[in-house]
Amino acid sequence: MNEMPTFQEEDYIKMLETLIKVAEANKGTALGEDDRLLDAEGLFMKFIGHAASALYLFRSTTLPGIKVTDRGIGFFDPGSINVLGRAALESFLVFHYVFVEPRSDDEKDFRYYSWLRASYIDRQKFPSRPEEGKKQLTDDKKIIDALKEKINNNSFFKQLDKEKKEKLLRKMEKEKGAWRLQSWTNIGLSAGLSEIHAKQFYSYLCMWAHSGCQSAQQVSNAQTKETQKALCVDTMKLIMIAMANMIKVYCQMFEKSRDVIQKDEDAKKLIDQWVHIGTFLQNEF
Repeated sequence: MNEMPTFQEEDYIKMLETLIKVAEANKGTALGEDDRLLDAEGLFMKFIGHAASALYLFRSTTLPGIKVTDRGIGFFDPGSINVLGRAALESFLVFHYVFVEPRSDDEKDFRYYSWLRASYIDRQKFPSRPEEGKKQLTDDKKIIDALKEKINNNSFFKQLDKEKKEKLLRKMEKEKGAWRLQSWTNIGLSAGLSEIHAKQFYSYLCMWAHSGCQSAQQVSNAQTKETQKALCVDTMKLIMIAMANMIKVYCQMFEKSRDVIQKDEDAKKLIDQWVHIGTFLQNEF
């Protein structure tokens, strides 16, 4: 598979419906000793939201209440679709890195605690004036300390060299994303994505999210709906790849969800097709 297939909305809808079905199948699953299964489900639902919103925007947007014309305002929004594409891809990569890839329970604990601790540290950076907000931040500090202790006592963490351990904990206090031992590119490659998707395409989507000059130029130069759609049609295909992989890894975690795929041969073939595309596509997007 050396070329990206054309975008088919009916296939996208089928994949999205399958995402929702595997999530629904997992309702009622007992939680473990902590909230990690609940957090995994929340990350999965976040991913579904991104994928669904991207399709909604890809059909064009109309705001009837805006009194610019008699019919309101209608437009196509490639920028938001590309930003959603990046968010969806990162949601899948975090899910893979935290919940699926680790080979041992200790490594799973280490990655989950690191991810969780970093989020509490980030919240400390937001000022809060109400007393209840201040109390929440105080309570969060206790959780941060408790998670640091869990990380320090984790056998996987103890096997890291001293410099890497100190650097990880120090950077986690100051930098977003420092909880990861791998770059986004390396996580993507380990998740089975081709370098085109894990590195080059991801960088392209970051350019849109960070309002790079090229994104502004591309919007300015795209004067027709067709040329505007051309700015994000490959992003819709990337989301298809991410959906297929997300379904696959989610079903590795939850048996009830896996049963849904086994009973739907069409969905299984579509998932396998797009996982394959994401792994072996080598041409430039």
